[in-house]
Amino acid sequence: MKFNKWVLITGVSSGIGLYIANEMVKGPYRVIGSVRDRNIQYKTLDPRVVLIEMDQSSETSISNAFQVINQILGNEKLFALINNAGIAVPGPLVELPIEQFKEQFNVNLFGVLRCTQLAFPLFETGSRIINISSVSGLITSPFTGAYSSSKFALEALSDALRRELMLLGIKVILIEPGPLKTKIWQKNLGVGENYKNSVFSDVLARADAIIEETERNALPVEAIWPSINKALELKNPSNRYIVHKRAWMIKILAHFFPSKYLDQMIFKNLRSQNHKIRPI
Repeated sequence: MKFNKWVLITGVSSGIGLYIANEMVKGPYRVIGSVRDRNIQYKTLDPRVVLIEMDQSSETSISNAFQVINQILGNEKLFALINNAGIAVPGPLVELPIEQFKEQFNVNLFGVLRCTQLAFPLFETGSRIINISSVSGLITSPFTGAYSSSKFALEALSDALRRELMLLGIKVILIEPGPLKTKIWQKNLGVGENYKNSVFSDVLARADAIIEETERNALPVEAIWPSINKALELKNPSNRYIVHKRAWMIKILAHFFPSKYLDQMIFKNLRSQNHKIRPI
């Protein structure tokens, strides 16, 4: 095992990024981690992580960050880029402001591609790109359409990248977690207040309760580590790793279960909550 391999992880201030950065510096890795605000003290982040400032939604910020990354690396190469930074924008698609939809894609997709393009000259044969997707990139739930759309697009982008970069010996791996105990959706508590006059207001009024219930039943963030470790260390890692209590069920629902039946299951679940969508 080669020690002192450089890895860049985007979004290490909390959640998955924070956890894997802290784990990786315990092993054979030197970690560069991006945060949006370098002036904040990240007390739970291992001090061995080299912090850089980068706003995933800003092309200028990403460009400036990679100038710093090049200085840090000098003549050394980047073993892995872990595209982790992301946001989740909830809301009914027919009412969601287009600017919010654009922001969802700007961070979760365009930001990923910008980082990948700027990291590419730093790679060598054997380097790898690990994109943190989601089971929401395989199965779409109501009122998370913007988030799911960005993750479905990330799946396609990753497949195309993998098939291009395999010619150069560079691996591209998708990690597809289900609910983990992170705060990505908790940041949207109170979303129902934004849609009081919506035709879906009865459903969205329970959004906070659904978010909290989902997080209570979520896997601990540590559940992602075996997949990350395989993506980093295996000579021939799988193209994608699902991190979910019932990974087999996600595969069946996503690839084999008729979508009409899935629609009916979701519809019945919404109706069972005694929600009535007002007619337009």
